[in-house]
Amino acid sequence: MAGQQWALSADGGFLANVKLSKTLRNANQPRMKLRQFTRVEPGYGKNVSDSLDFDKLSNVQTAGGKITELQDIPETKTLIRKGTLIVDEWGNSVPYTGKLEALSEFDPENIVHKALMNDMAKTMDKAVADELKTGEIIYIPTGATQQTWDVDGTPSTASVGNFNYFHLKEIRDAMDTGIFGAGNVANPVPLMPDGNAVAILSVKAARGLFDDPDYQEAAKFAYPRQLFHGEMEEIVYNTRIVVTNNTAALSNGVGGASALGEAIFLGDDSIIEGVAIKEELRAKLAVKYGRDKGLAWYALLGFKKVWSFATDGEDHIVRVTSS
Repeated sequence: MAGQQWALSADGGFLANVKLSKTLRNANQPRMKLRQFTRVEPGYGKNVSDSLDFDKLSNVQTAGGKITELQDIPETKTLIRKGTLIVDEWGNSVPYTGKLEALSEFDPENIVHKALMNDMAKTMDKAVADELKTGEIIYIPTGATQQTWDVDGTPSTASVGNFNYFHLKEIRDAMDTGIFGAGNVANPVPLMPDGNAVAILSVKAARGLFDDPDYQEAAKFAYPRQLFHGEMEEIVYNTRIVVTNNTAALSNGVGGASALGEAIFLGDDSIIEGVAIKEELRAKLAVKYGRDKGLAWYALLGFKKVWSFATDGEDHIVRVTSS
């Protein structure tokens, strides 16, 4: 029929404008879990160079023991080793125009602010993971109850199965005894102040653990309500479980046929952080009479693994990964 209708703009569609929702939807962000385990070095800040040296003391070279009445007390010494943390500049920015700010229904500064804060958090989380992955002690699951250890920082074998409760217990026992496979003897790994180690698991590693009947049996008594709801961030076998879905930090697919989800076990004093300028947002200085605008995040800081298996005879990090 002739007349007015909504389907054609000239016949009626122009009688209303498109409505813009007042709610902005933001892209989902991963759970960023690693940064919390760094320890900020006290006394370091601005105007003190770009590097921070730190000393590490070994145990005494010769153990003491029983002596006779007239025997001199034996003498020994401790070794002092040095590590160095280097700080670097970090940042990202989003420019926008004054015209966009003047005509938009939403304030571009608020939009850019949130986007940069998310980017900053993800960048720092990955930076911590990258430094932790320089740990030399590596555990590779080669079966449901088999494993291979490497202590040179390079995984030599492809995993053929996912992480499970057996592997968690093997790693924790090794951390407590300082024996990381045949012939790889080091100092035991110190526990966190709460008396537990920390296991940061990728989603796939967490699934391998959760599906293990032995883990379910242990968790059933430790925290039955959380187990029922599929929650894992609890303590089992003196290990605090932390799960991250930040795949830029820990991969869900490494090894033979992408069989393994990565994980990192931490003891106390495993990684330090030097901060000259903590992360901050900065507004772009006025350009073109205020027509060019922008926001940036900026930081001047760095992360450093503290201990080395090769030089210190101990490492406070155990990586679960694969060649």
